[in-house]
Parts: sequence; structure tokens; C-alpha cells
Amino acid sequence: MWPKANHADYPRDASLIARLTAGGISSRRLAPAEHRHWEFAWRRTYQPTFARRGSLRHRAAAFARRGNFLQGAKAVNMYLSESATRWMLIPFLSSVAGTSVHVIGPTVSAFECKGPLLELGDFNNVEFFVSPPDLSWTFLSTHEDFALGGPYFARAAEIPRA
Repeated sequence: MWPKANHADYPRDASLIARLTAGGISSRRLAPAEHRHWEFAWRRTYQPTFARRGSLRHRAAAFARRGNFLQGAKAVNMYLSESATRWMLIPFLSSVAGTSVHVIGPTVSAFECKGPLLELGDFNNVEFFVSPPDLSWTFLSTHEDFALGGPYFARAAEIPRA
């Protein structure tokens, strides 16, 4: 399972770092163990919602009416309206059941970021999530954003478990 090297540069790291820097964001590349830690923490919190894909479409409509689970442009707008100044950008290490996240290989490293949230649509072929360190909310971007699913926004406290 990638990432394997502590300081490996992946193909899109330079463009992501340039985008973050241009947006006034300071960033730190995460070590492989930190990367895995954050993805596993995300999966414990959010995976059950996405894994229930059979009922996700029906539930998503009800949640969207309450603002709990958003897709598409509404998800992007909610994400950009968050006031987080410390956040994690974590590429997925493996696919996420119930979504179009299908990881083929590494293209970008995981980063801890400090500064305002950025619109990251120019990284539309990278499967990743953005969350604050407390994982109170998440923004999930997939290679199918605005086509077959995604992006998604959800709050941990509002995710139904049944």
C-alpha cells in the first residue's frame, strides 16, 4: 500500500504546493504513517454513510433538505463557507465503497494546511478528502465530480448510522 517512502514526490505535488502557496496557505507534507492515520480515522467516521450506497440516493435527498449531506455545487459551496484555518488534504489510499472513488495509484501526497480553505477543482482527477483535524466535517472529491457522483460534503455529528 502506498505511500511507502517518507519523502517521495508524486506527480502532482509541485502543482498542489504552488496552488496552496498562491492561496496564502502554509503546508506540511505528511509522513506515510500520518497519511494512513488520517485516512483510517476518516473511514471510521464517514465510511458507513458512503458504504450504504443502496439507500444513499434516497437518504441523500432527505439529508440535503436538512443540509446534512450535500452533493455537487451545494457541497462545494458548503465546504468553501466553512471557517477552518487548519485542515488536512488527504488523498485516498484505496477505493471508498459507495462512491466513485477508485484509486489507481499515487498522484499527490497528503498535506496539513494552515490558512483559508481553497477551491481545489483543478485537482479533479485526484481522489481526496479535506477535513479539519477534529473530522467534524468532510469534503470528498472524486474523479467523477459533477458527473456520476461527488463532490460530497457531510458533517460527522449529522450522519445517520441506521
